[in-house]
Amino acid sequence: MPTFDLAIFVPLLAAHMLSDFALQTDSIARSKGRPLTLLLHLLITGLCAYLLLGDFSEWRLPLLVTASHGLIDLLKTRLSTARVSEAGAFVADQAAHLAVIFALSSLDWSRLKIFDPWWFEQNPVSYLHLLVIISGIIANTLAAGHFIAKALPAMISSDPKELPVDSGLYRAGRYIGHLERLLLLIFVYSGQLAAAGFLIAAKSVLRFQKANESRRETEYILVGTLLSFTLGIALAFATKLLLG
Repeated sequence: MPTFDLAIFVPLLAAHMLSDFALQTDSIARSKGRPLTLLLHLLITGLCAYLLLGDFSEWRLPLLVTASHGLIDLLKTRLSTARVSEAGAFVADQAAHLAVIFALSSLDWSRLKIFDPWWFEQNPVSYLHLLVIISGIIANTLAAGHFIAKALPAMISSDPKELPVDSGLYRAGRYIGHLERLLLLIFVYSGQLAAAGFLIAAKSVLRFQKANESRRETEYILVGTLLSFTLGIALAFATKLLLG
């Protein structure tokens, strides 16, 4: 009978979120075609998996994660040079990483007696809850932000740099998106869906007040806002479901 072990899935998911988003700088992401940069990223990936899994005598599982991660990143580099959009390559890359994590979590490692983490004897529920919360925060802020930055320009027919811009705060839009999706995560988890609706309405009003009469700019703002809220709500419910 197939098994699914959350004691494997949750630490590997958290390790992936940390290594691929929180601990991966923009310069590393752009330079992963270079062997030394890719090696540095894989070392971070393997170390995160090794530490969060918590079985310091077992190296085979972190090694499998690192090897598969490196292979997927190499394939992503090839996809980036092909006729595939950045958003499509990003989705394919993350789907492949999650598929590997699902596959490894479906193996009965405890039955093979090669997985015995230290936190099994402590408070495993609290430990896994903490990792889920960390994963949810990173997914709702950094991961969703990366996807929106890649997907939004592909949704319009012209270069977004041609849209009228003013001298706003540096990277303010990115931080606003992170904060609004973090608030959605808090509202959904606490069951305050009315507050989430108020946030969506308030953000929409503020954004449209700043938009000029250009239909293209207005639609660009609308698509970006709705995409951010859609991802935020979906990831917030996914986090809540996993916490349950």
